[in-house]
Amino acid sequence: MTATQADGSTTGWSLLVPQTWSRIRLERDRPQQVAALMTRAFATVSRDQAAPVRRLVEQELLAKADQAFAEGGREFYLLTEVRRGLPLAATLVVTVLPETLPADVPAQVLAQVLAEAPNAEPTVVTVAGHEVPAVRRSEARRFADVGDGLGSSRVVLTGLDVYVPFPDRSRILLLTFRTPLEPIAAAMTTLFEAIAGSLRWREN
Repeated sequence: MTATQADGSTTGWSLLVPQTWSRIRLERDRPQQVAALMTRAFATVSRDQAAPVRRLVEQELLAKADQAFAEGGREFYLLTEVRRGLPLAATLVVTVLPETLPADVPAQVLAQVLAEAPNAEPTVVTVAGHEVPAVRRSEARRFADVGDGLGSSRVVLTGLDVYVPFPDRSRILLLTFRTPLEPIAAAMTTLFEAIAGSLRWREN
């Protein structure tokens, strides 16, 4: 992906994301990309069995993609996989923020400022040889159960927000990771940090 910097030059970035993650480019054709993703996800399920669930999942995923784009998101990554009988799920939203980070303040100090909310833990992540501020987050939410819609389930979302300044420090590239898998939250956070650490800039 690319973004235009203050001097008019274009800066691109790349991330090394496992092949099991699907990417949606938020700036165009979101419905078509979500539909294609659902076709792949339900390829081994009969059409009659999959139709009701697929419609619901497709609607929810498109709503999340639209919301991410409305909030400045450029890319939306989604992990849906079953490994050793355990369903894995996680998301990553890549957003360009108009704010800046001061160059003369250590990343750890910036992380402490950014981690003001409850259940937020400041940390740092190394990106392209430089430490950048990051915040580990944990948030309990309730989601309506699929079916009659009368019940709800409590889910703990574990997250990592990584704030990477652009090369000219005019903006911030925010990497927002989330997973509902509380039992393996630590392992998923390690994966999130590795993905964030793979970020590389490209000057065009």
